[in-house]
Amino acid sequence: MSFITKEKKYKWNFVNVGGSARVRINSGEDIAHLAELDPKMWTVLSCPTTGLEIDDKSLKYMDCDGDGKLRINDVISVSQWIMLMLKDKDLILKGSNSIDINDINTDDANGKKLFSSAKQILENLGKEGTVISLSDTADITAIFAKTRFNGDGVITEASTDDADLKATITAAVTTTAGVADRSGAQGLNAELIESFYKNLNDYVAWCDAKV
Repeated sequence: MSFITKEKKYKWNFVNVGGSARVRINSGEDIAHLAELDPKMWTVLSCPTTGLEIDDKSLKYMDCDGDGKLRINDVISVSQWIMLMLKDKDLILKGSNSIDINDINTDDANGKKLFSSAKQILENLGKEGTVISLSDTADITAIFAKTRFNGDGVITEASTDDADLKATITAAVTTTAGVADRSGAQGLNAELIESFYKNLNDYVAWCDAKV
């Protein structure tokens, strides 16, 4: 799907670079109107998602169609999403690796979800204040380390306060080797639970047959 429009109402500022006129991006508003910029004015029409100074993970996120290339529509799509997420469009030009979650536009449905997610991450990490950084979101294990229920389908001892259930989970993890929970602890998923109880039933049946 093309995001480029032929609207020419927006006033661009230009600068001479090597004898060619190039658009100067001075504000977040400029970025918000990238879809209106004539493709002929783009310095680069395509670039790879690896081998650049920008982190490969960020470039992969920007590659909307997953073709290994960043093209005009990829840049426009991402820029439009970012502009919707921010109350102040100029924040994107500051180049900061952190943001105050109160600057997230909660009037937008996705912005509201983003705000809630960022707030939950800060709470999970035990951080005070409302500023979240790139490093805060990078360590998934740290984010879920102190959570009892994190949506990965794995239960651990921390998932219950019942002493008997804790003992059962511990026994099951010990005999099945368990599976890593997002928190980093070993736990059980549905497959291991079924396997554990099947083995118990088989053992009981074997014991009864010997009597």
